[in-house]
Amino acid sequence: MKILSISEQPSWCLPFLNAGKGPGGFYRETLPVQTGLVDRLPEGLDALIATADLQGRETFESACGGPLLLLGEVLPQILVDEILPSLGIEAQRAGVVLAGDLYTVPALDKRGGSGDVTPVWQAFGREFQWVTGVAGNHDTFGNLDRPASRMGKNIHYLDGEEVELSGLRIAGISGIVGNPRRRQRKTDQQFVASLEKCIHDDLDILVMHDGPGIPEQGLKGSALIRMTVDALPPKLIIRGHAHWDTARATLPGGTDVLNVDGRVVILQANGKK
Repeated sequence: MKILSISEQPSWCLPFLNAGKGPGGFYRETLPVQTGLVDRLPEGLDALIATADLQGRETFESACGGPLLLLGEVLPQILVDEILPSLGIEAQRAGVVLAGDLYTVPALDKRGGSGDVTPVWQAFGREFQWVTGVAGNHDTFGNLDRPASRMGKNIHYLDGEEVELSGLRIAGISGIVGNPRRRQRKTDQQFVASLEKCIHDDLDILVMHDGPGIPEQGLKGSALIRMTVDALPPKLIIRGHAHWDTARATLPGGTDVLNVDGRVVILQANGKK
């Protein structure tokens, strides 16, 4: 599967509440939804939806006086009701890739809070054919760093594992490079070992929360991950964690990098859009 193009401008912008620093510091922001084309998708899959860093909560209007749900909890229904029909996509013929950091504190008074993102994964699982992906450095599952059990029969959490879904072979590495005594972090050696385990010729997609930087294009990321994937280039990386102005870049070795930090990208096969 090769990305052919990504729309420069979002086709939709969804309002949400972003956390501020301190009580009452929250503000209204929009989540861009972009579309793109790939050369092919497997039979039975009409679209691949990727997103990460949904660190916000629904609007007061959406909540109708109730508790503010996580942005990722309400996003699946918005996609199903308002966006996918206009693209001719049936939700049960779409797969979802989550690249981490899906939590925001309920009071919206702290940036970078950590908490349980299980409801987000399950919300996507209820609407789409399958869901897979990784944890970000702010994600927990209950009080654990990884799910204690399956979140649903069509939900596949990855951290050093690989899964085959609709004929796509997808591997994932959760967390970021850092001090392993802190939540969702791996040492340099641990992260490189996971990369070397996951990358092989038949792999279609590598999902990570962090990802390679491309400093020659002014795009932030990990130098360690970049060095490793330059030596062992996968076909496609889907990542979040560091925001890029562009959703897509290509490494010198030919690896496509899809950055979905703070955005949704809907990929369809060429000719299906």
